[in-house]
Amino acid sequence: MDKLKQEAIKSHYAKLVECMDPLRVMDHLAKLLSLEDMELIRKSQFISQERTRELITIILRKNEELRPFELLIKALEETDINHETMANTILNTYKHDNGATLFEKVSKTLLSDTGEMKYALQT
Repeated sequence: MDKLKQEAIKSHYAKLVECMDPLRVMDHLAKLLSLEDMELIRKSQFISQERTRELITIILRKNEELRPFELLIKALEETDINHETMANTILNTYKHDNGATLFEKVSKTLLSDTGEMKYALQT
């Protein structure tokens, strides 16, 4: 998974572990998760928080081409209103962090002849 997407999820890790219903979310991720992944998450000795930790770990390790971040957001949105709120919070964090990264590439340059501030895009 893309690093910025990982960081957006990790920013809300404690809240996800506390509030997420991992089995309900997992049911919406059947296309992303292997049978082995699902069996590991379902293990009966796991309490809900441990299942959530395992699910998040598995999702964070998935290849970006599988779109794990987008599928997690969609799964959270489709589960219930509390999960939808978490999805929106994670998505907003990602958008904010991604925008901040782009903004950091813009720097001030010298004043122009008219005294206006010019900005240049750094590459």
